[in-house]
Amino acid sequence: MFETAWARCAAFYKPMQWQPWAEERLGVADALTDEAFDRERLSVLVGYSAALRFQMTTIALVISGIAHAGGAPLLQVLIWLAGTMLVRETRAFFLLRLSRSSAPIAERLRKTTAWTLALGAAYGASSIFMLHTDRAFDAILTMILMSLSAGAVSTTFTLVPALVAFAASIALPLFVLWAFGSVDWIDWAVAGLVVLFFGVQVRFAGQNMRMFADSYRMRLENSRLLSDLTAERARLAAARDAAVAADLSKSRFLAAASHDLRQPLQSLALNSGALSRMAMSEPSREIANDIGVGIDALRRMLDALLDISQLEAGAVVPDLRPISVERLLEGLCLRQLPAVQAKGLVLNWHSEQGASVFSDAQMLQRVLSNLLDNALKFTERGSIELCARRVGERIELTVRDTGCGIDEADQALVFEDLTQLHNPRRDRAMGHGLGLGIVRRLCRLLGIEVGVESRLGEGTCFSLRVPTSAEASVAPSEAAPSHPALVARRVLVLDDDEGVRSAYSVSLGSMGCVVSVAADLRQAEAALGTADIEVALVDFRLAENMNGLEAVARLRQRSPGLVALIVSADTSTALRELAAQEGVPMLRKPVSDALLAIAIDNALAEAESARRPAQGV
Repeated sequence: MFETAWARCAAFYKPMQWQPWAEERLGVADALTDEAFDRERLSVLVGYSAALRFQMTTIALVISGIAHAGGAPLLQVLIWLAGTMLVRETRAFFLLRLSRSSAPIAERLRKTTAWTLALGAAYGASSIFMLHTDRAFDAILTMILMSLSAGAVSTTFTLVPALVAFAASIALPLFVLWAFGSVDWIDWAVAGLVVLFFGVQVRFAGQNMRMFADSYRMRLENSRLLSDLTAERARLAAARDAAVAADLSKSRFLAAASHDLRQPLQSLALNSGALSRMAMSEPSREIANDIGVGIDALRRMLDALLDISQLEAGAVVPDLRPISVERLLEGLCLRQLPAVQAKGLVLNWHSEQGASVFSDAQMLQRVLSNLLDNALKFTERGSIELCARRVGERIELTVRDTGCGIDEADQALVFEDLTQLHNPRRDRAMGHGLGLGIVRRLCRLLGIEVGVESRLGEGTCFSLRVPTSAEASVAPSEAAPSHPALVARRVLVLDDDEGVRSAYSVSLGSMGCVVSVAADLRQAEAALGTADIEVALVDFRLAENMNGLEAVARLRQRSPGLVALIVSADTSTALRELAAQEGVPMLRKPVSDALLAIAIDNALAEAESARRPAQGV
């Protein structure tokens, strides 16, 4: 029945098409841009309608009571009350259905406006009671109805035509009764106020609608921005994951390259050293020396590239300890002195007595060693000076030379990788432009301030400001490299690479050692049983499921006190600490024959020194 009645009303209402006209006149037609917005309007209106059922019922009861008290017939009052409640509940029922309907949104909005018109007409019909009441009751009833109409502004503003329909259904009967029920000017004034109040309500509804539309647009924009931000975060996360994966892949590649490239380089270095000690003609010796220089340059470049990779990946963790500056400078300069003197230069070093810094000894040595190497490359005459002095709360270390100098415009470039300002022909003897890049990274890691002052033709001064420490390191100074005699020393080589084993055998044999070689642990244990082995050189990566430290432990079970050295391409801090805990010195591949001889001699000397007190007890 209700659907049939509604269909008839809608058939009358639809041709009017005054809803778009009203919204256009109120300046809110531009808000009706899409169905989502219209659904939002309907949802808000339905929500308010459901929330105000108690208040609307109370108002109807108050109007009924006032009308009956003013003299309106009780039956008439009860019929109005029952009809109004029926319209209100029916409207609430159909609005809820409309909010869930799949019908076109425009049709649902028109039906909502029609039901709101019906509700306004029901409440507006109460003005008929003014035919039975005096002017005092008429004024009270008018105030209540206009207040009800004003309240509709805040509940139906999302659908302005519905507000207009509701307010007009209340205001029109009041206007007619006040304007034509008497000729008193006061009644005409009240009628005018009713019209004026109706216009104010419509205007406020239009403003509220525009604010609602703006708020809706802002929510859409914020939602779009949030969606874009989420998508950007997802894109950045994917890019980060890809970068992490690429970095891990690079690390795995470099780890493999570190081992696979250093294995043949180790063989070349050892064979080159053995070759240089053989009797040969002068042209052959020059060729051998040139091979040695090339191998050394390749080793230094490989070391630099791997160091840079580890520093960039954050895989290097500094071991900060107090360091004696005097001993540090003495060890560095003694190692560098032969190369400086061979070039006809003078090397001076000086430090304040008792000065100490708090840093990583190996990293700081690497920084200073790179700066000394750089000074030696670009100084043809004069001197190189390494000094330390206190500046405020830090110790300033300076490496000064009398070389070719650096133009002021180029000084900012010297710490960039592969920059070689004075080596346009890329002479390999002048390096590869990586040393100062490593200096920059190590200084950043150690919290060292690094600077450079230079003038063309007058030399260069690199300065380092290192954090100080009150406690000096007790580490002994490092002596200059030498070539100890290893005649008749019995050495076991454990390496799974045949070429490396052969190179060790040739190189150590040329030094006078008695060499035994083993490809695996079984052969190494057999060698211990047949020869009185003094020292074992063990590769860290072995073909069998065992690393070099585990192999050393097994060999020492057969030969307690066996002196052992680990040779590996992996020089991570963790591995060095593990080797130190096991009492095994660690050498980094590729190892030249000279450094290999020094390491073996030092390890044997330390072992003999450790045994002497025990023998004297």
